[in-house]
Amino acid sequence: MRFAVFLNVCVSLATTSLCNGAEFSQVRDLPPLKMEATDLDAILLEAHSVIDAANGPDNSAWEMVKVNIDGQTIEIPHLSLASSLAFPNQVLGFSYTYQEADKPISSITIDLGDSSRRVSVSGQSPDKVEELSGLIDKNFRRYSTAAGGLKFRRVAGICLSMLFLSSLMIGGAYCWNNRNCRVALGMPICAAIGFLLVLLVPWNRFLPGFVLHQRYSPFFVVRHASEILFLAVVAALAGIAMSYFLSRNER
Repeated sequence: MRFAVFLNVCVSLATTSLCNGAEFSQVRDLPPLKMEATDLDAILLEAHSVIDAANGPDNSAWEMVKVNIDGQTIEIPHLSLASSLAFPNQVLGFSYTYQEADKPISSITIDLGDSSRRVSVSGQSPDKVEELSGLIDKNFRRYSTAAGGLKFRRVAGICLSMLFLSSLMIGGAYCWNNRNCRVALGMPICAAIGFLLVLLVPWNRFLPGFVLHQRYSPFFVVRHASEILFLAVVAALAGIAMSYFLSRNER
């Protein structure tokens, strides 16, 4: 009888110890993002204030910031605000890591890149982990964009390539059958221009999954490259359709 009581006490203590040291984690995937450095700073500072409120004023945490500028990764061994960094055009990758063991919020990883964007929060308090993870996710989604990222570029590239190639072949055949109609030449010409845009433009720089600009950046073309290239593709498609209808009216 005494052995059974002793065994129950041991099991209870072991269970309590495991529960006290348990880590809860939550991972959230983010859509493609386009934002300014000051916007990212505001999100990081708000997240840091929530961490300080949950963990208390303790300076034993380890932090790391990684920034991808022109293909080079720069590591900063502390929380550094993005607006304080001097970069010429844009940042295409950003990572922030926070670690402090045995705390309500013990670990945060914010990884923003071209192929994926992910927020991971873990700690001993499931409520605090859920609160911070939801806050960061909501703040980042304010700067989401539909056009961007590796998956978007692949799907859009395949669809546009097939469309322009089909238009080029159909337009070439149409011009051959209507050799007296010069307006019809616009169809294969616009299709060829559109196809070259798809092949030659570095879309990974103009439609990235994550891009960060400084507010004072004077490079209008860089800041609005996605909109400009979208208009160029639309103009090529419109030129194909316009050439077709004008050639029909001329016949």
